[in-house]
This record gives sequence, structure tokens and C-alpha cells, in this order.
Amino acid sequence: MTKTQFARYNIGQVIRHRLYAMRGVIFDVDTSFAGTDGEPVTNGTATGLIYRLFAEDDEVPYVASIAERDLEPDDSGEPVRHPGIGAMFEVGEAGAYRRRRQLIN
Repeated sequence: MTKTQFARYNIGQVIRHRLYAMRGVIFDVDTSFAGTDGEPVTNGTATGLIYRLFAEDDEVPYVASIAERDLEPDDSGEPVRHPGIGAMFEVGEAGAYRRRRQLIN
């Protein structure tokens, strides 16, 4: 029997890394991500969720895969400037990111 996992964060939510100067917009949540050695990434005794996001730091935009335990909400209200965001998300009235009904190539 598999254990149900509930994501703490949502697709389109702006988050930041707890330790590093990195923030981004979540575009996917992965329950089966394998680490660099092929083993699942663990959070204590249970496998943790991995969030894929359009990320930015002080230098460049990139795509990141970050464990849930290393993230926290970003309530700064500042937009995330990543070139991939426009193809997948629309920006709402309050600066929130919503998935596009049709993806743009």
C-alpha cells in the first residue's frame, strides 16, 4: 500500500529557498524524483516531494528541482523574471501565476 502525500505548495506559487538567495515559480510537483545516485530523495523516513520551478538568483534564470523541506513561501510580491514563465503561466491581477489554458510554444 502506498502512502498518500499532500503538497504544501501549489503550481504557480512563488517560493524561495530557505538557505540560498533563490526564488521561483512552481510548475511541477514530483513524488518519484531520484537523486543523483538513482535513489529517491528522502525526508526522514518517508520520500519527500520535489518541486520543479522556474528559478532565478542574482545572476541567471534556470530550472531547479528542490525538496519541499528546503522551500518557504515568498510573500515579497516581486515578479519572477524567468523566460519560461510566459509559455506556461498568465499573470493575474494580484501578481499571482495561473496556468494557461493552452500552452504557448
